[in-house]
Amino acid sequence: MKSFSLLYVIPAIVVIGLFLVVPLARDIEISFFDWNLISPDRKYVGLGNYVAILGDPAFLATLVQSALYVALALAGNVALPLLLATLTLRAGRREADAYQTLIFLPTVIPVSVGALLFLWLYLPYGGPFSRVLALFHIASPNWFTDPHWALPAVSSVAIWKFFGFNYLILLAGLKAIPSSYLEAAEIDGAAGWLRFQRIILPLVMPTLLFTFVTTILQALDHAFVPIQMLTVGGPSGASSNLFYAIYQDAFQNFQAGSASALAVVYLALFGGFAIWQFRMLERNTLYDA
Repeated sequence: MKSFSLLYVIPAIVVIGLFLVVPLARDIEISFFDWNLISPDRKYVGLGNYVAILGDPAFLATLVQSALYVALALAGNVALPLLLATLTLRAGRREADAYQTLIFLPTVIPVSVGALLFLWLYLPYGGPFSRVLALFHIASPNWFTDPHWALPAVSSVAIWKFFGFNYLILLAGLKAIPSSYLEAAEIDGAAGWLRFQRIILPLVMPTLLFTFVTTILQALDHAFVPIQMLTVGGPSGASSNLFYAIYQDAFQNFQAGSASALAVVYLALFGGFAIWQFRMLERNTLYDA
């Protein structure tokens, strides 16, 4: 009977093996070669690709920029949705329904359309943002060509596109909190920030943990299309990140070995960080609500 039950997991094992294990093994194999994706000949270089990546000053800059993308994504796709979800619960039923629709609307809009929309919004001359800044006598920068503003401008597109999904997840988590807990806190005199810190936040932590980890893992992926459409990683690589650098090495520079090695480094960094964050947050997570 036990052996028969294993048949149910065979489809999952096959899918994971074909689409996860085999490509990962293939990627690790290619990372040990110097190959241009076209020639049938490959030159074995061992750990040479990894040594070149870790010794390249541009790698450190790309790593820092990737961390900035993740930090902005956590602020826009976790902290902001949590704030909006908390405020939504205080609104009336009709207003709450309208808020949910408006906030989730960007999620169903193609990211390419969103990128074009933000291209118009960020126009340095005549764009809506530049007009608002002009009211305060502030000159609008060239958002996508200024090294200081390109990364935040591109990141804002990804945040706008995807924060509605986390908003609904966190809103559902807040609604799942038993009203008796909140009523008891109100009777005990806990209100405002104290009630949020001591009652709401611990009970919503499992949901918050999910959005936190998934945001970390998807932050660079979500920024890919905005980068490709708006800056192509420029100016001078100021808006690039690890995920986009892998694409550039593989399909623009035709350095498959270097791209595969960078992908392995990317997986090790973000996979390890996600595991560490999960364990750290899990210690203070209350699952029995």
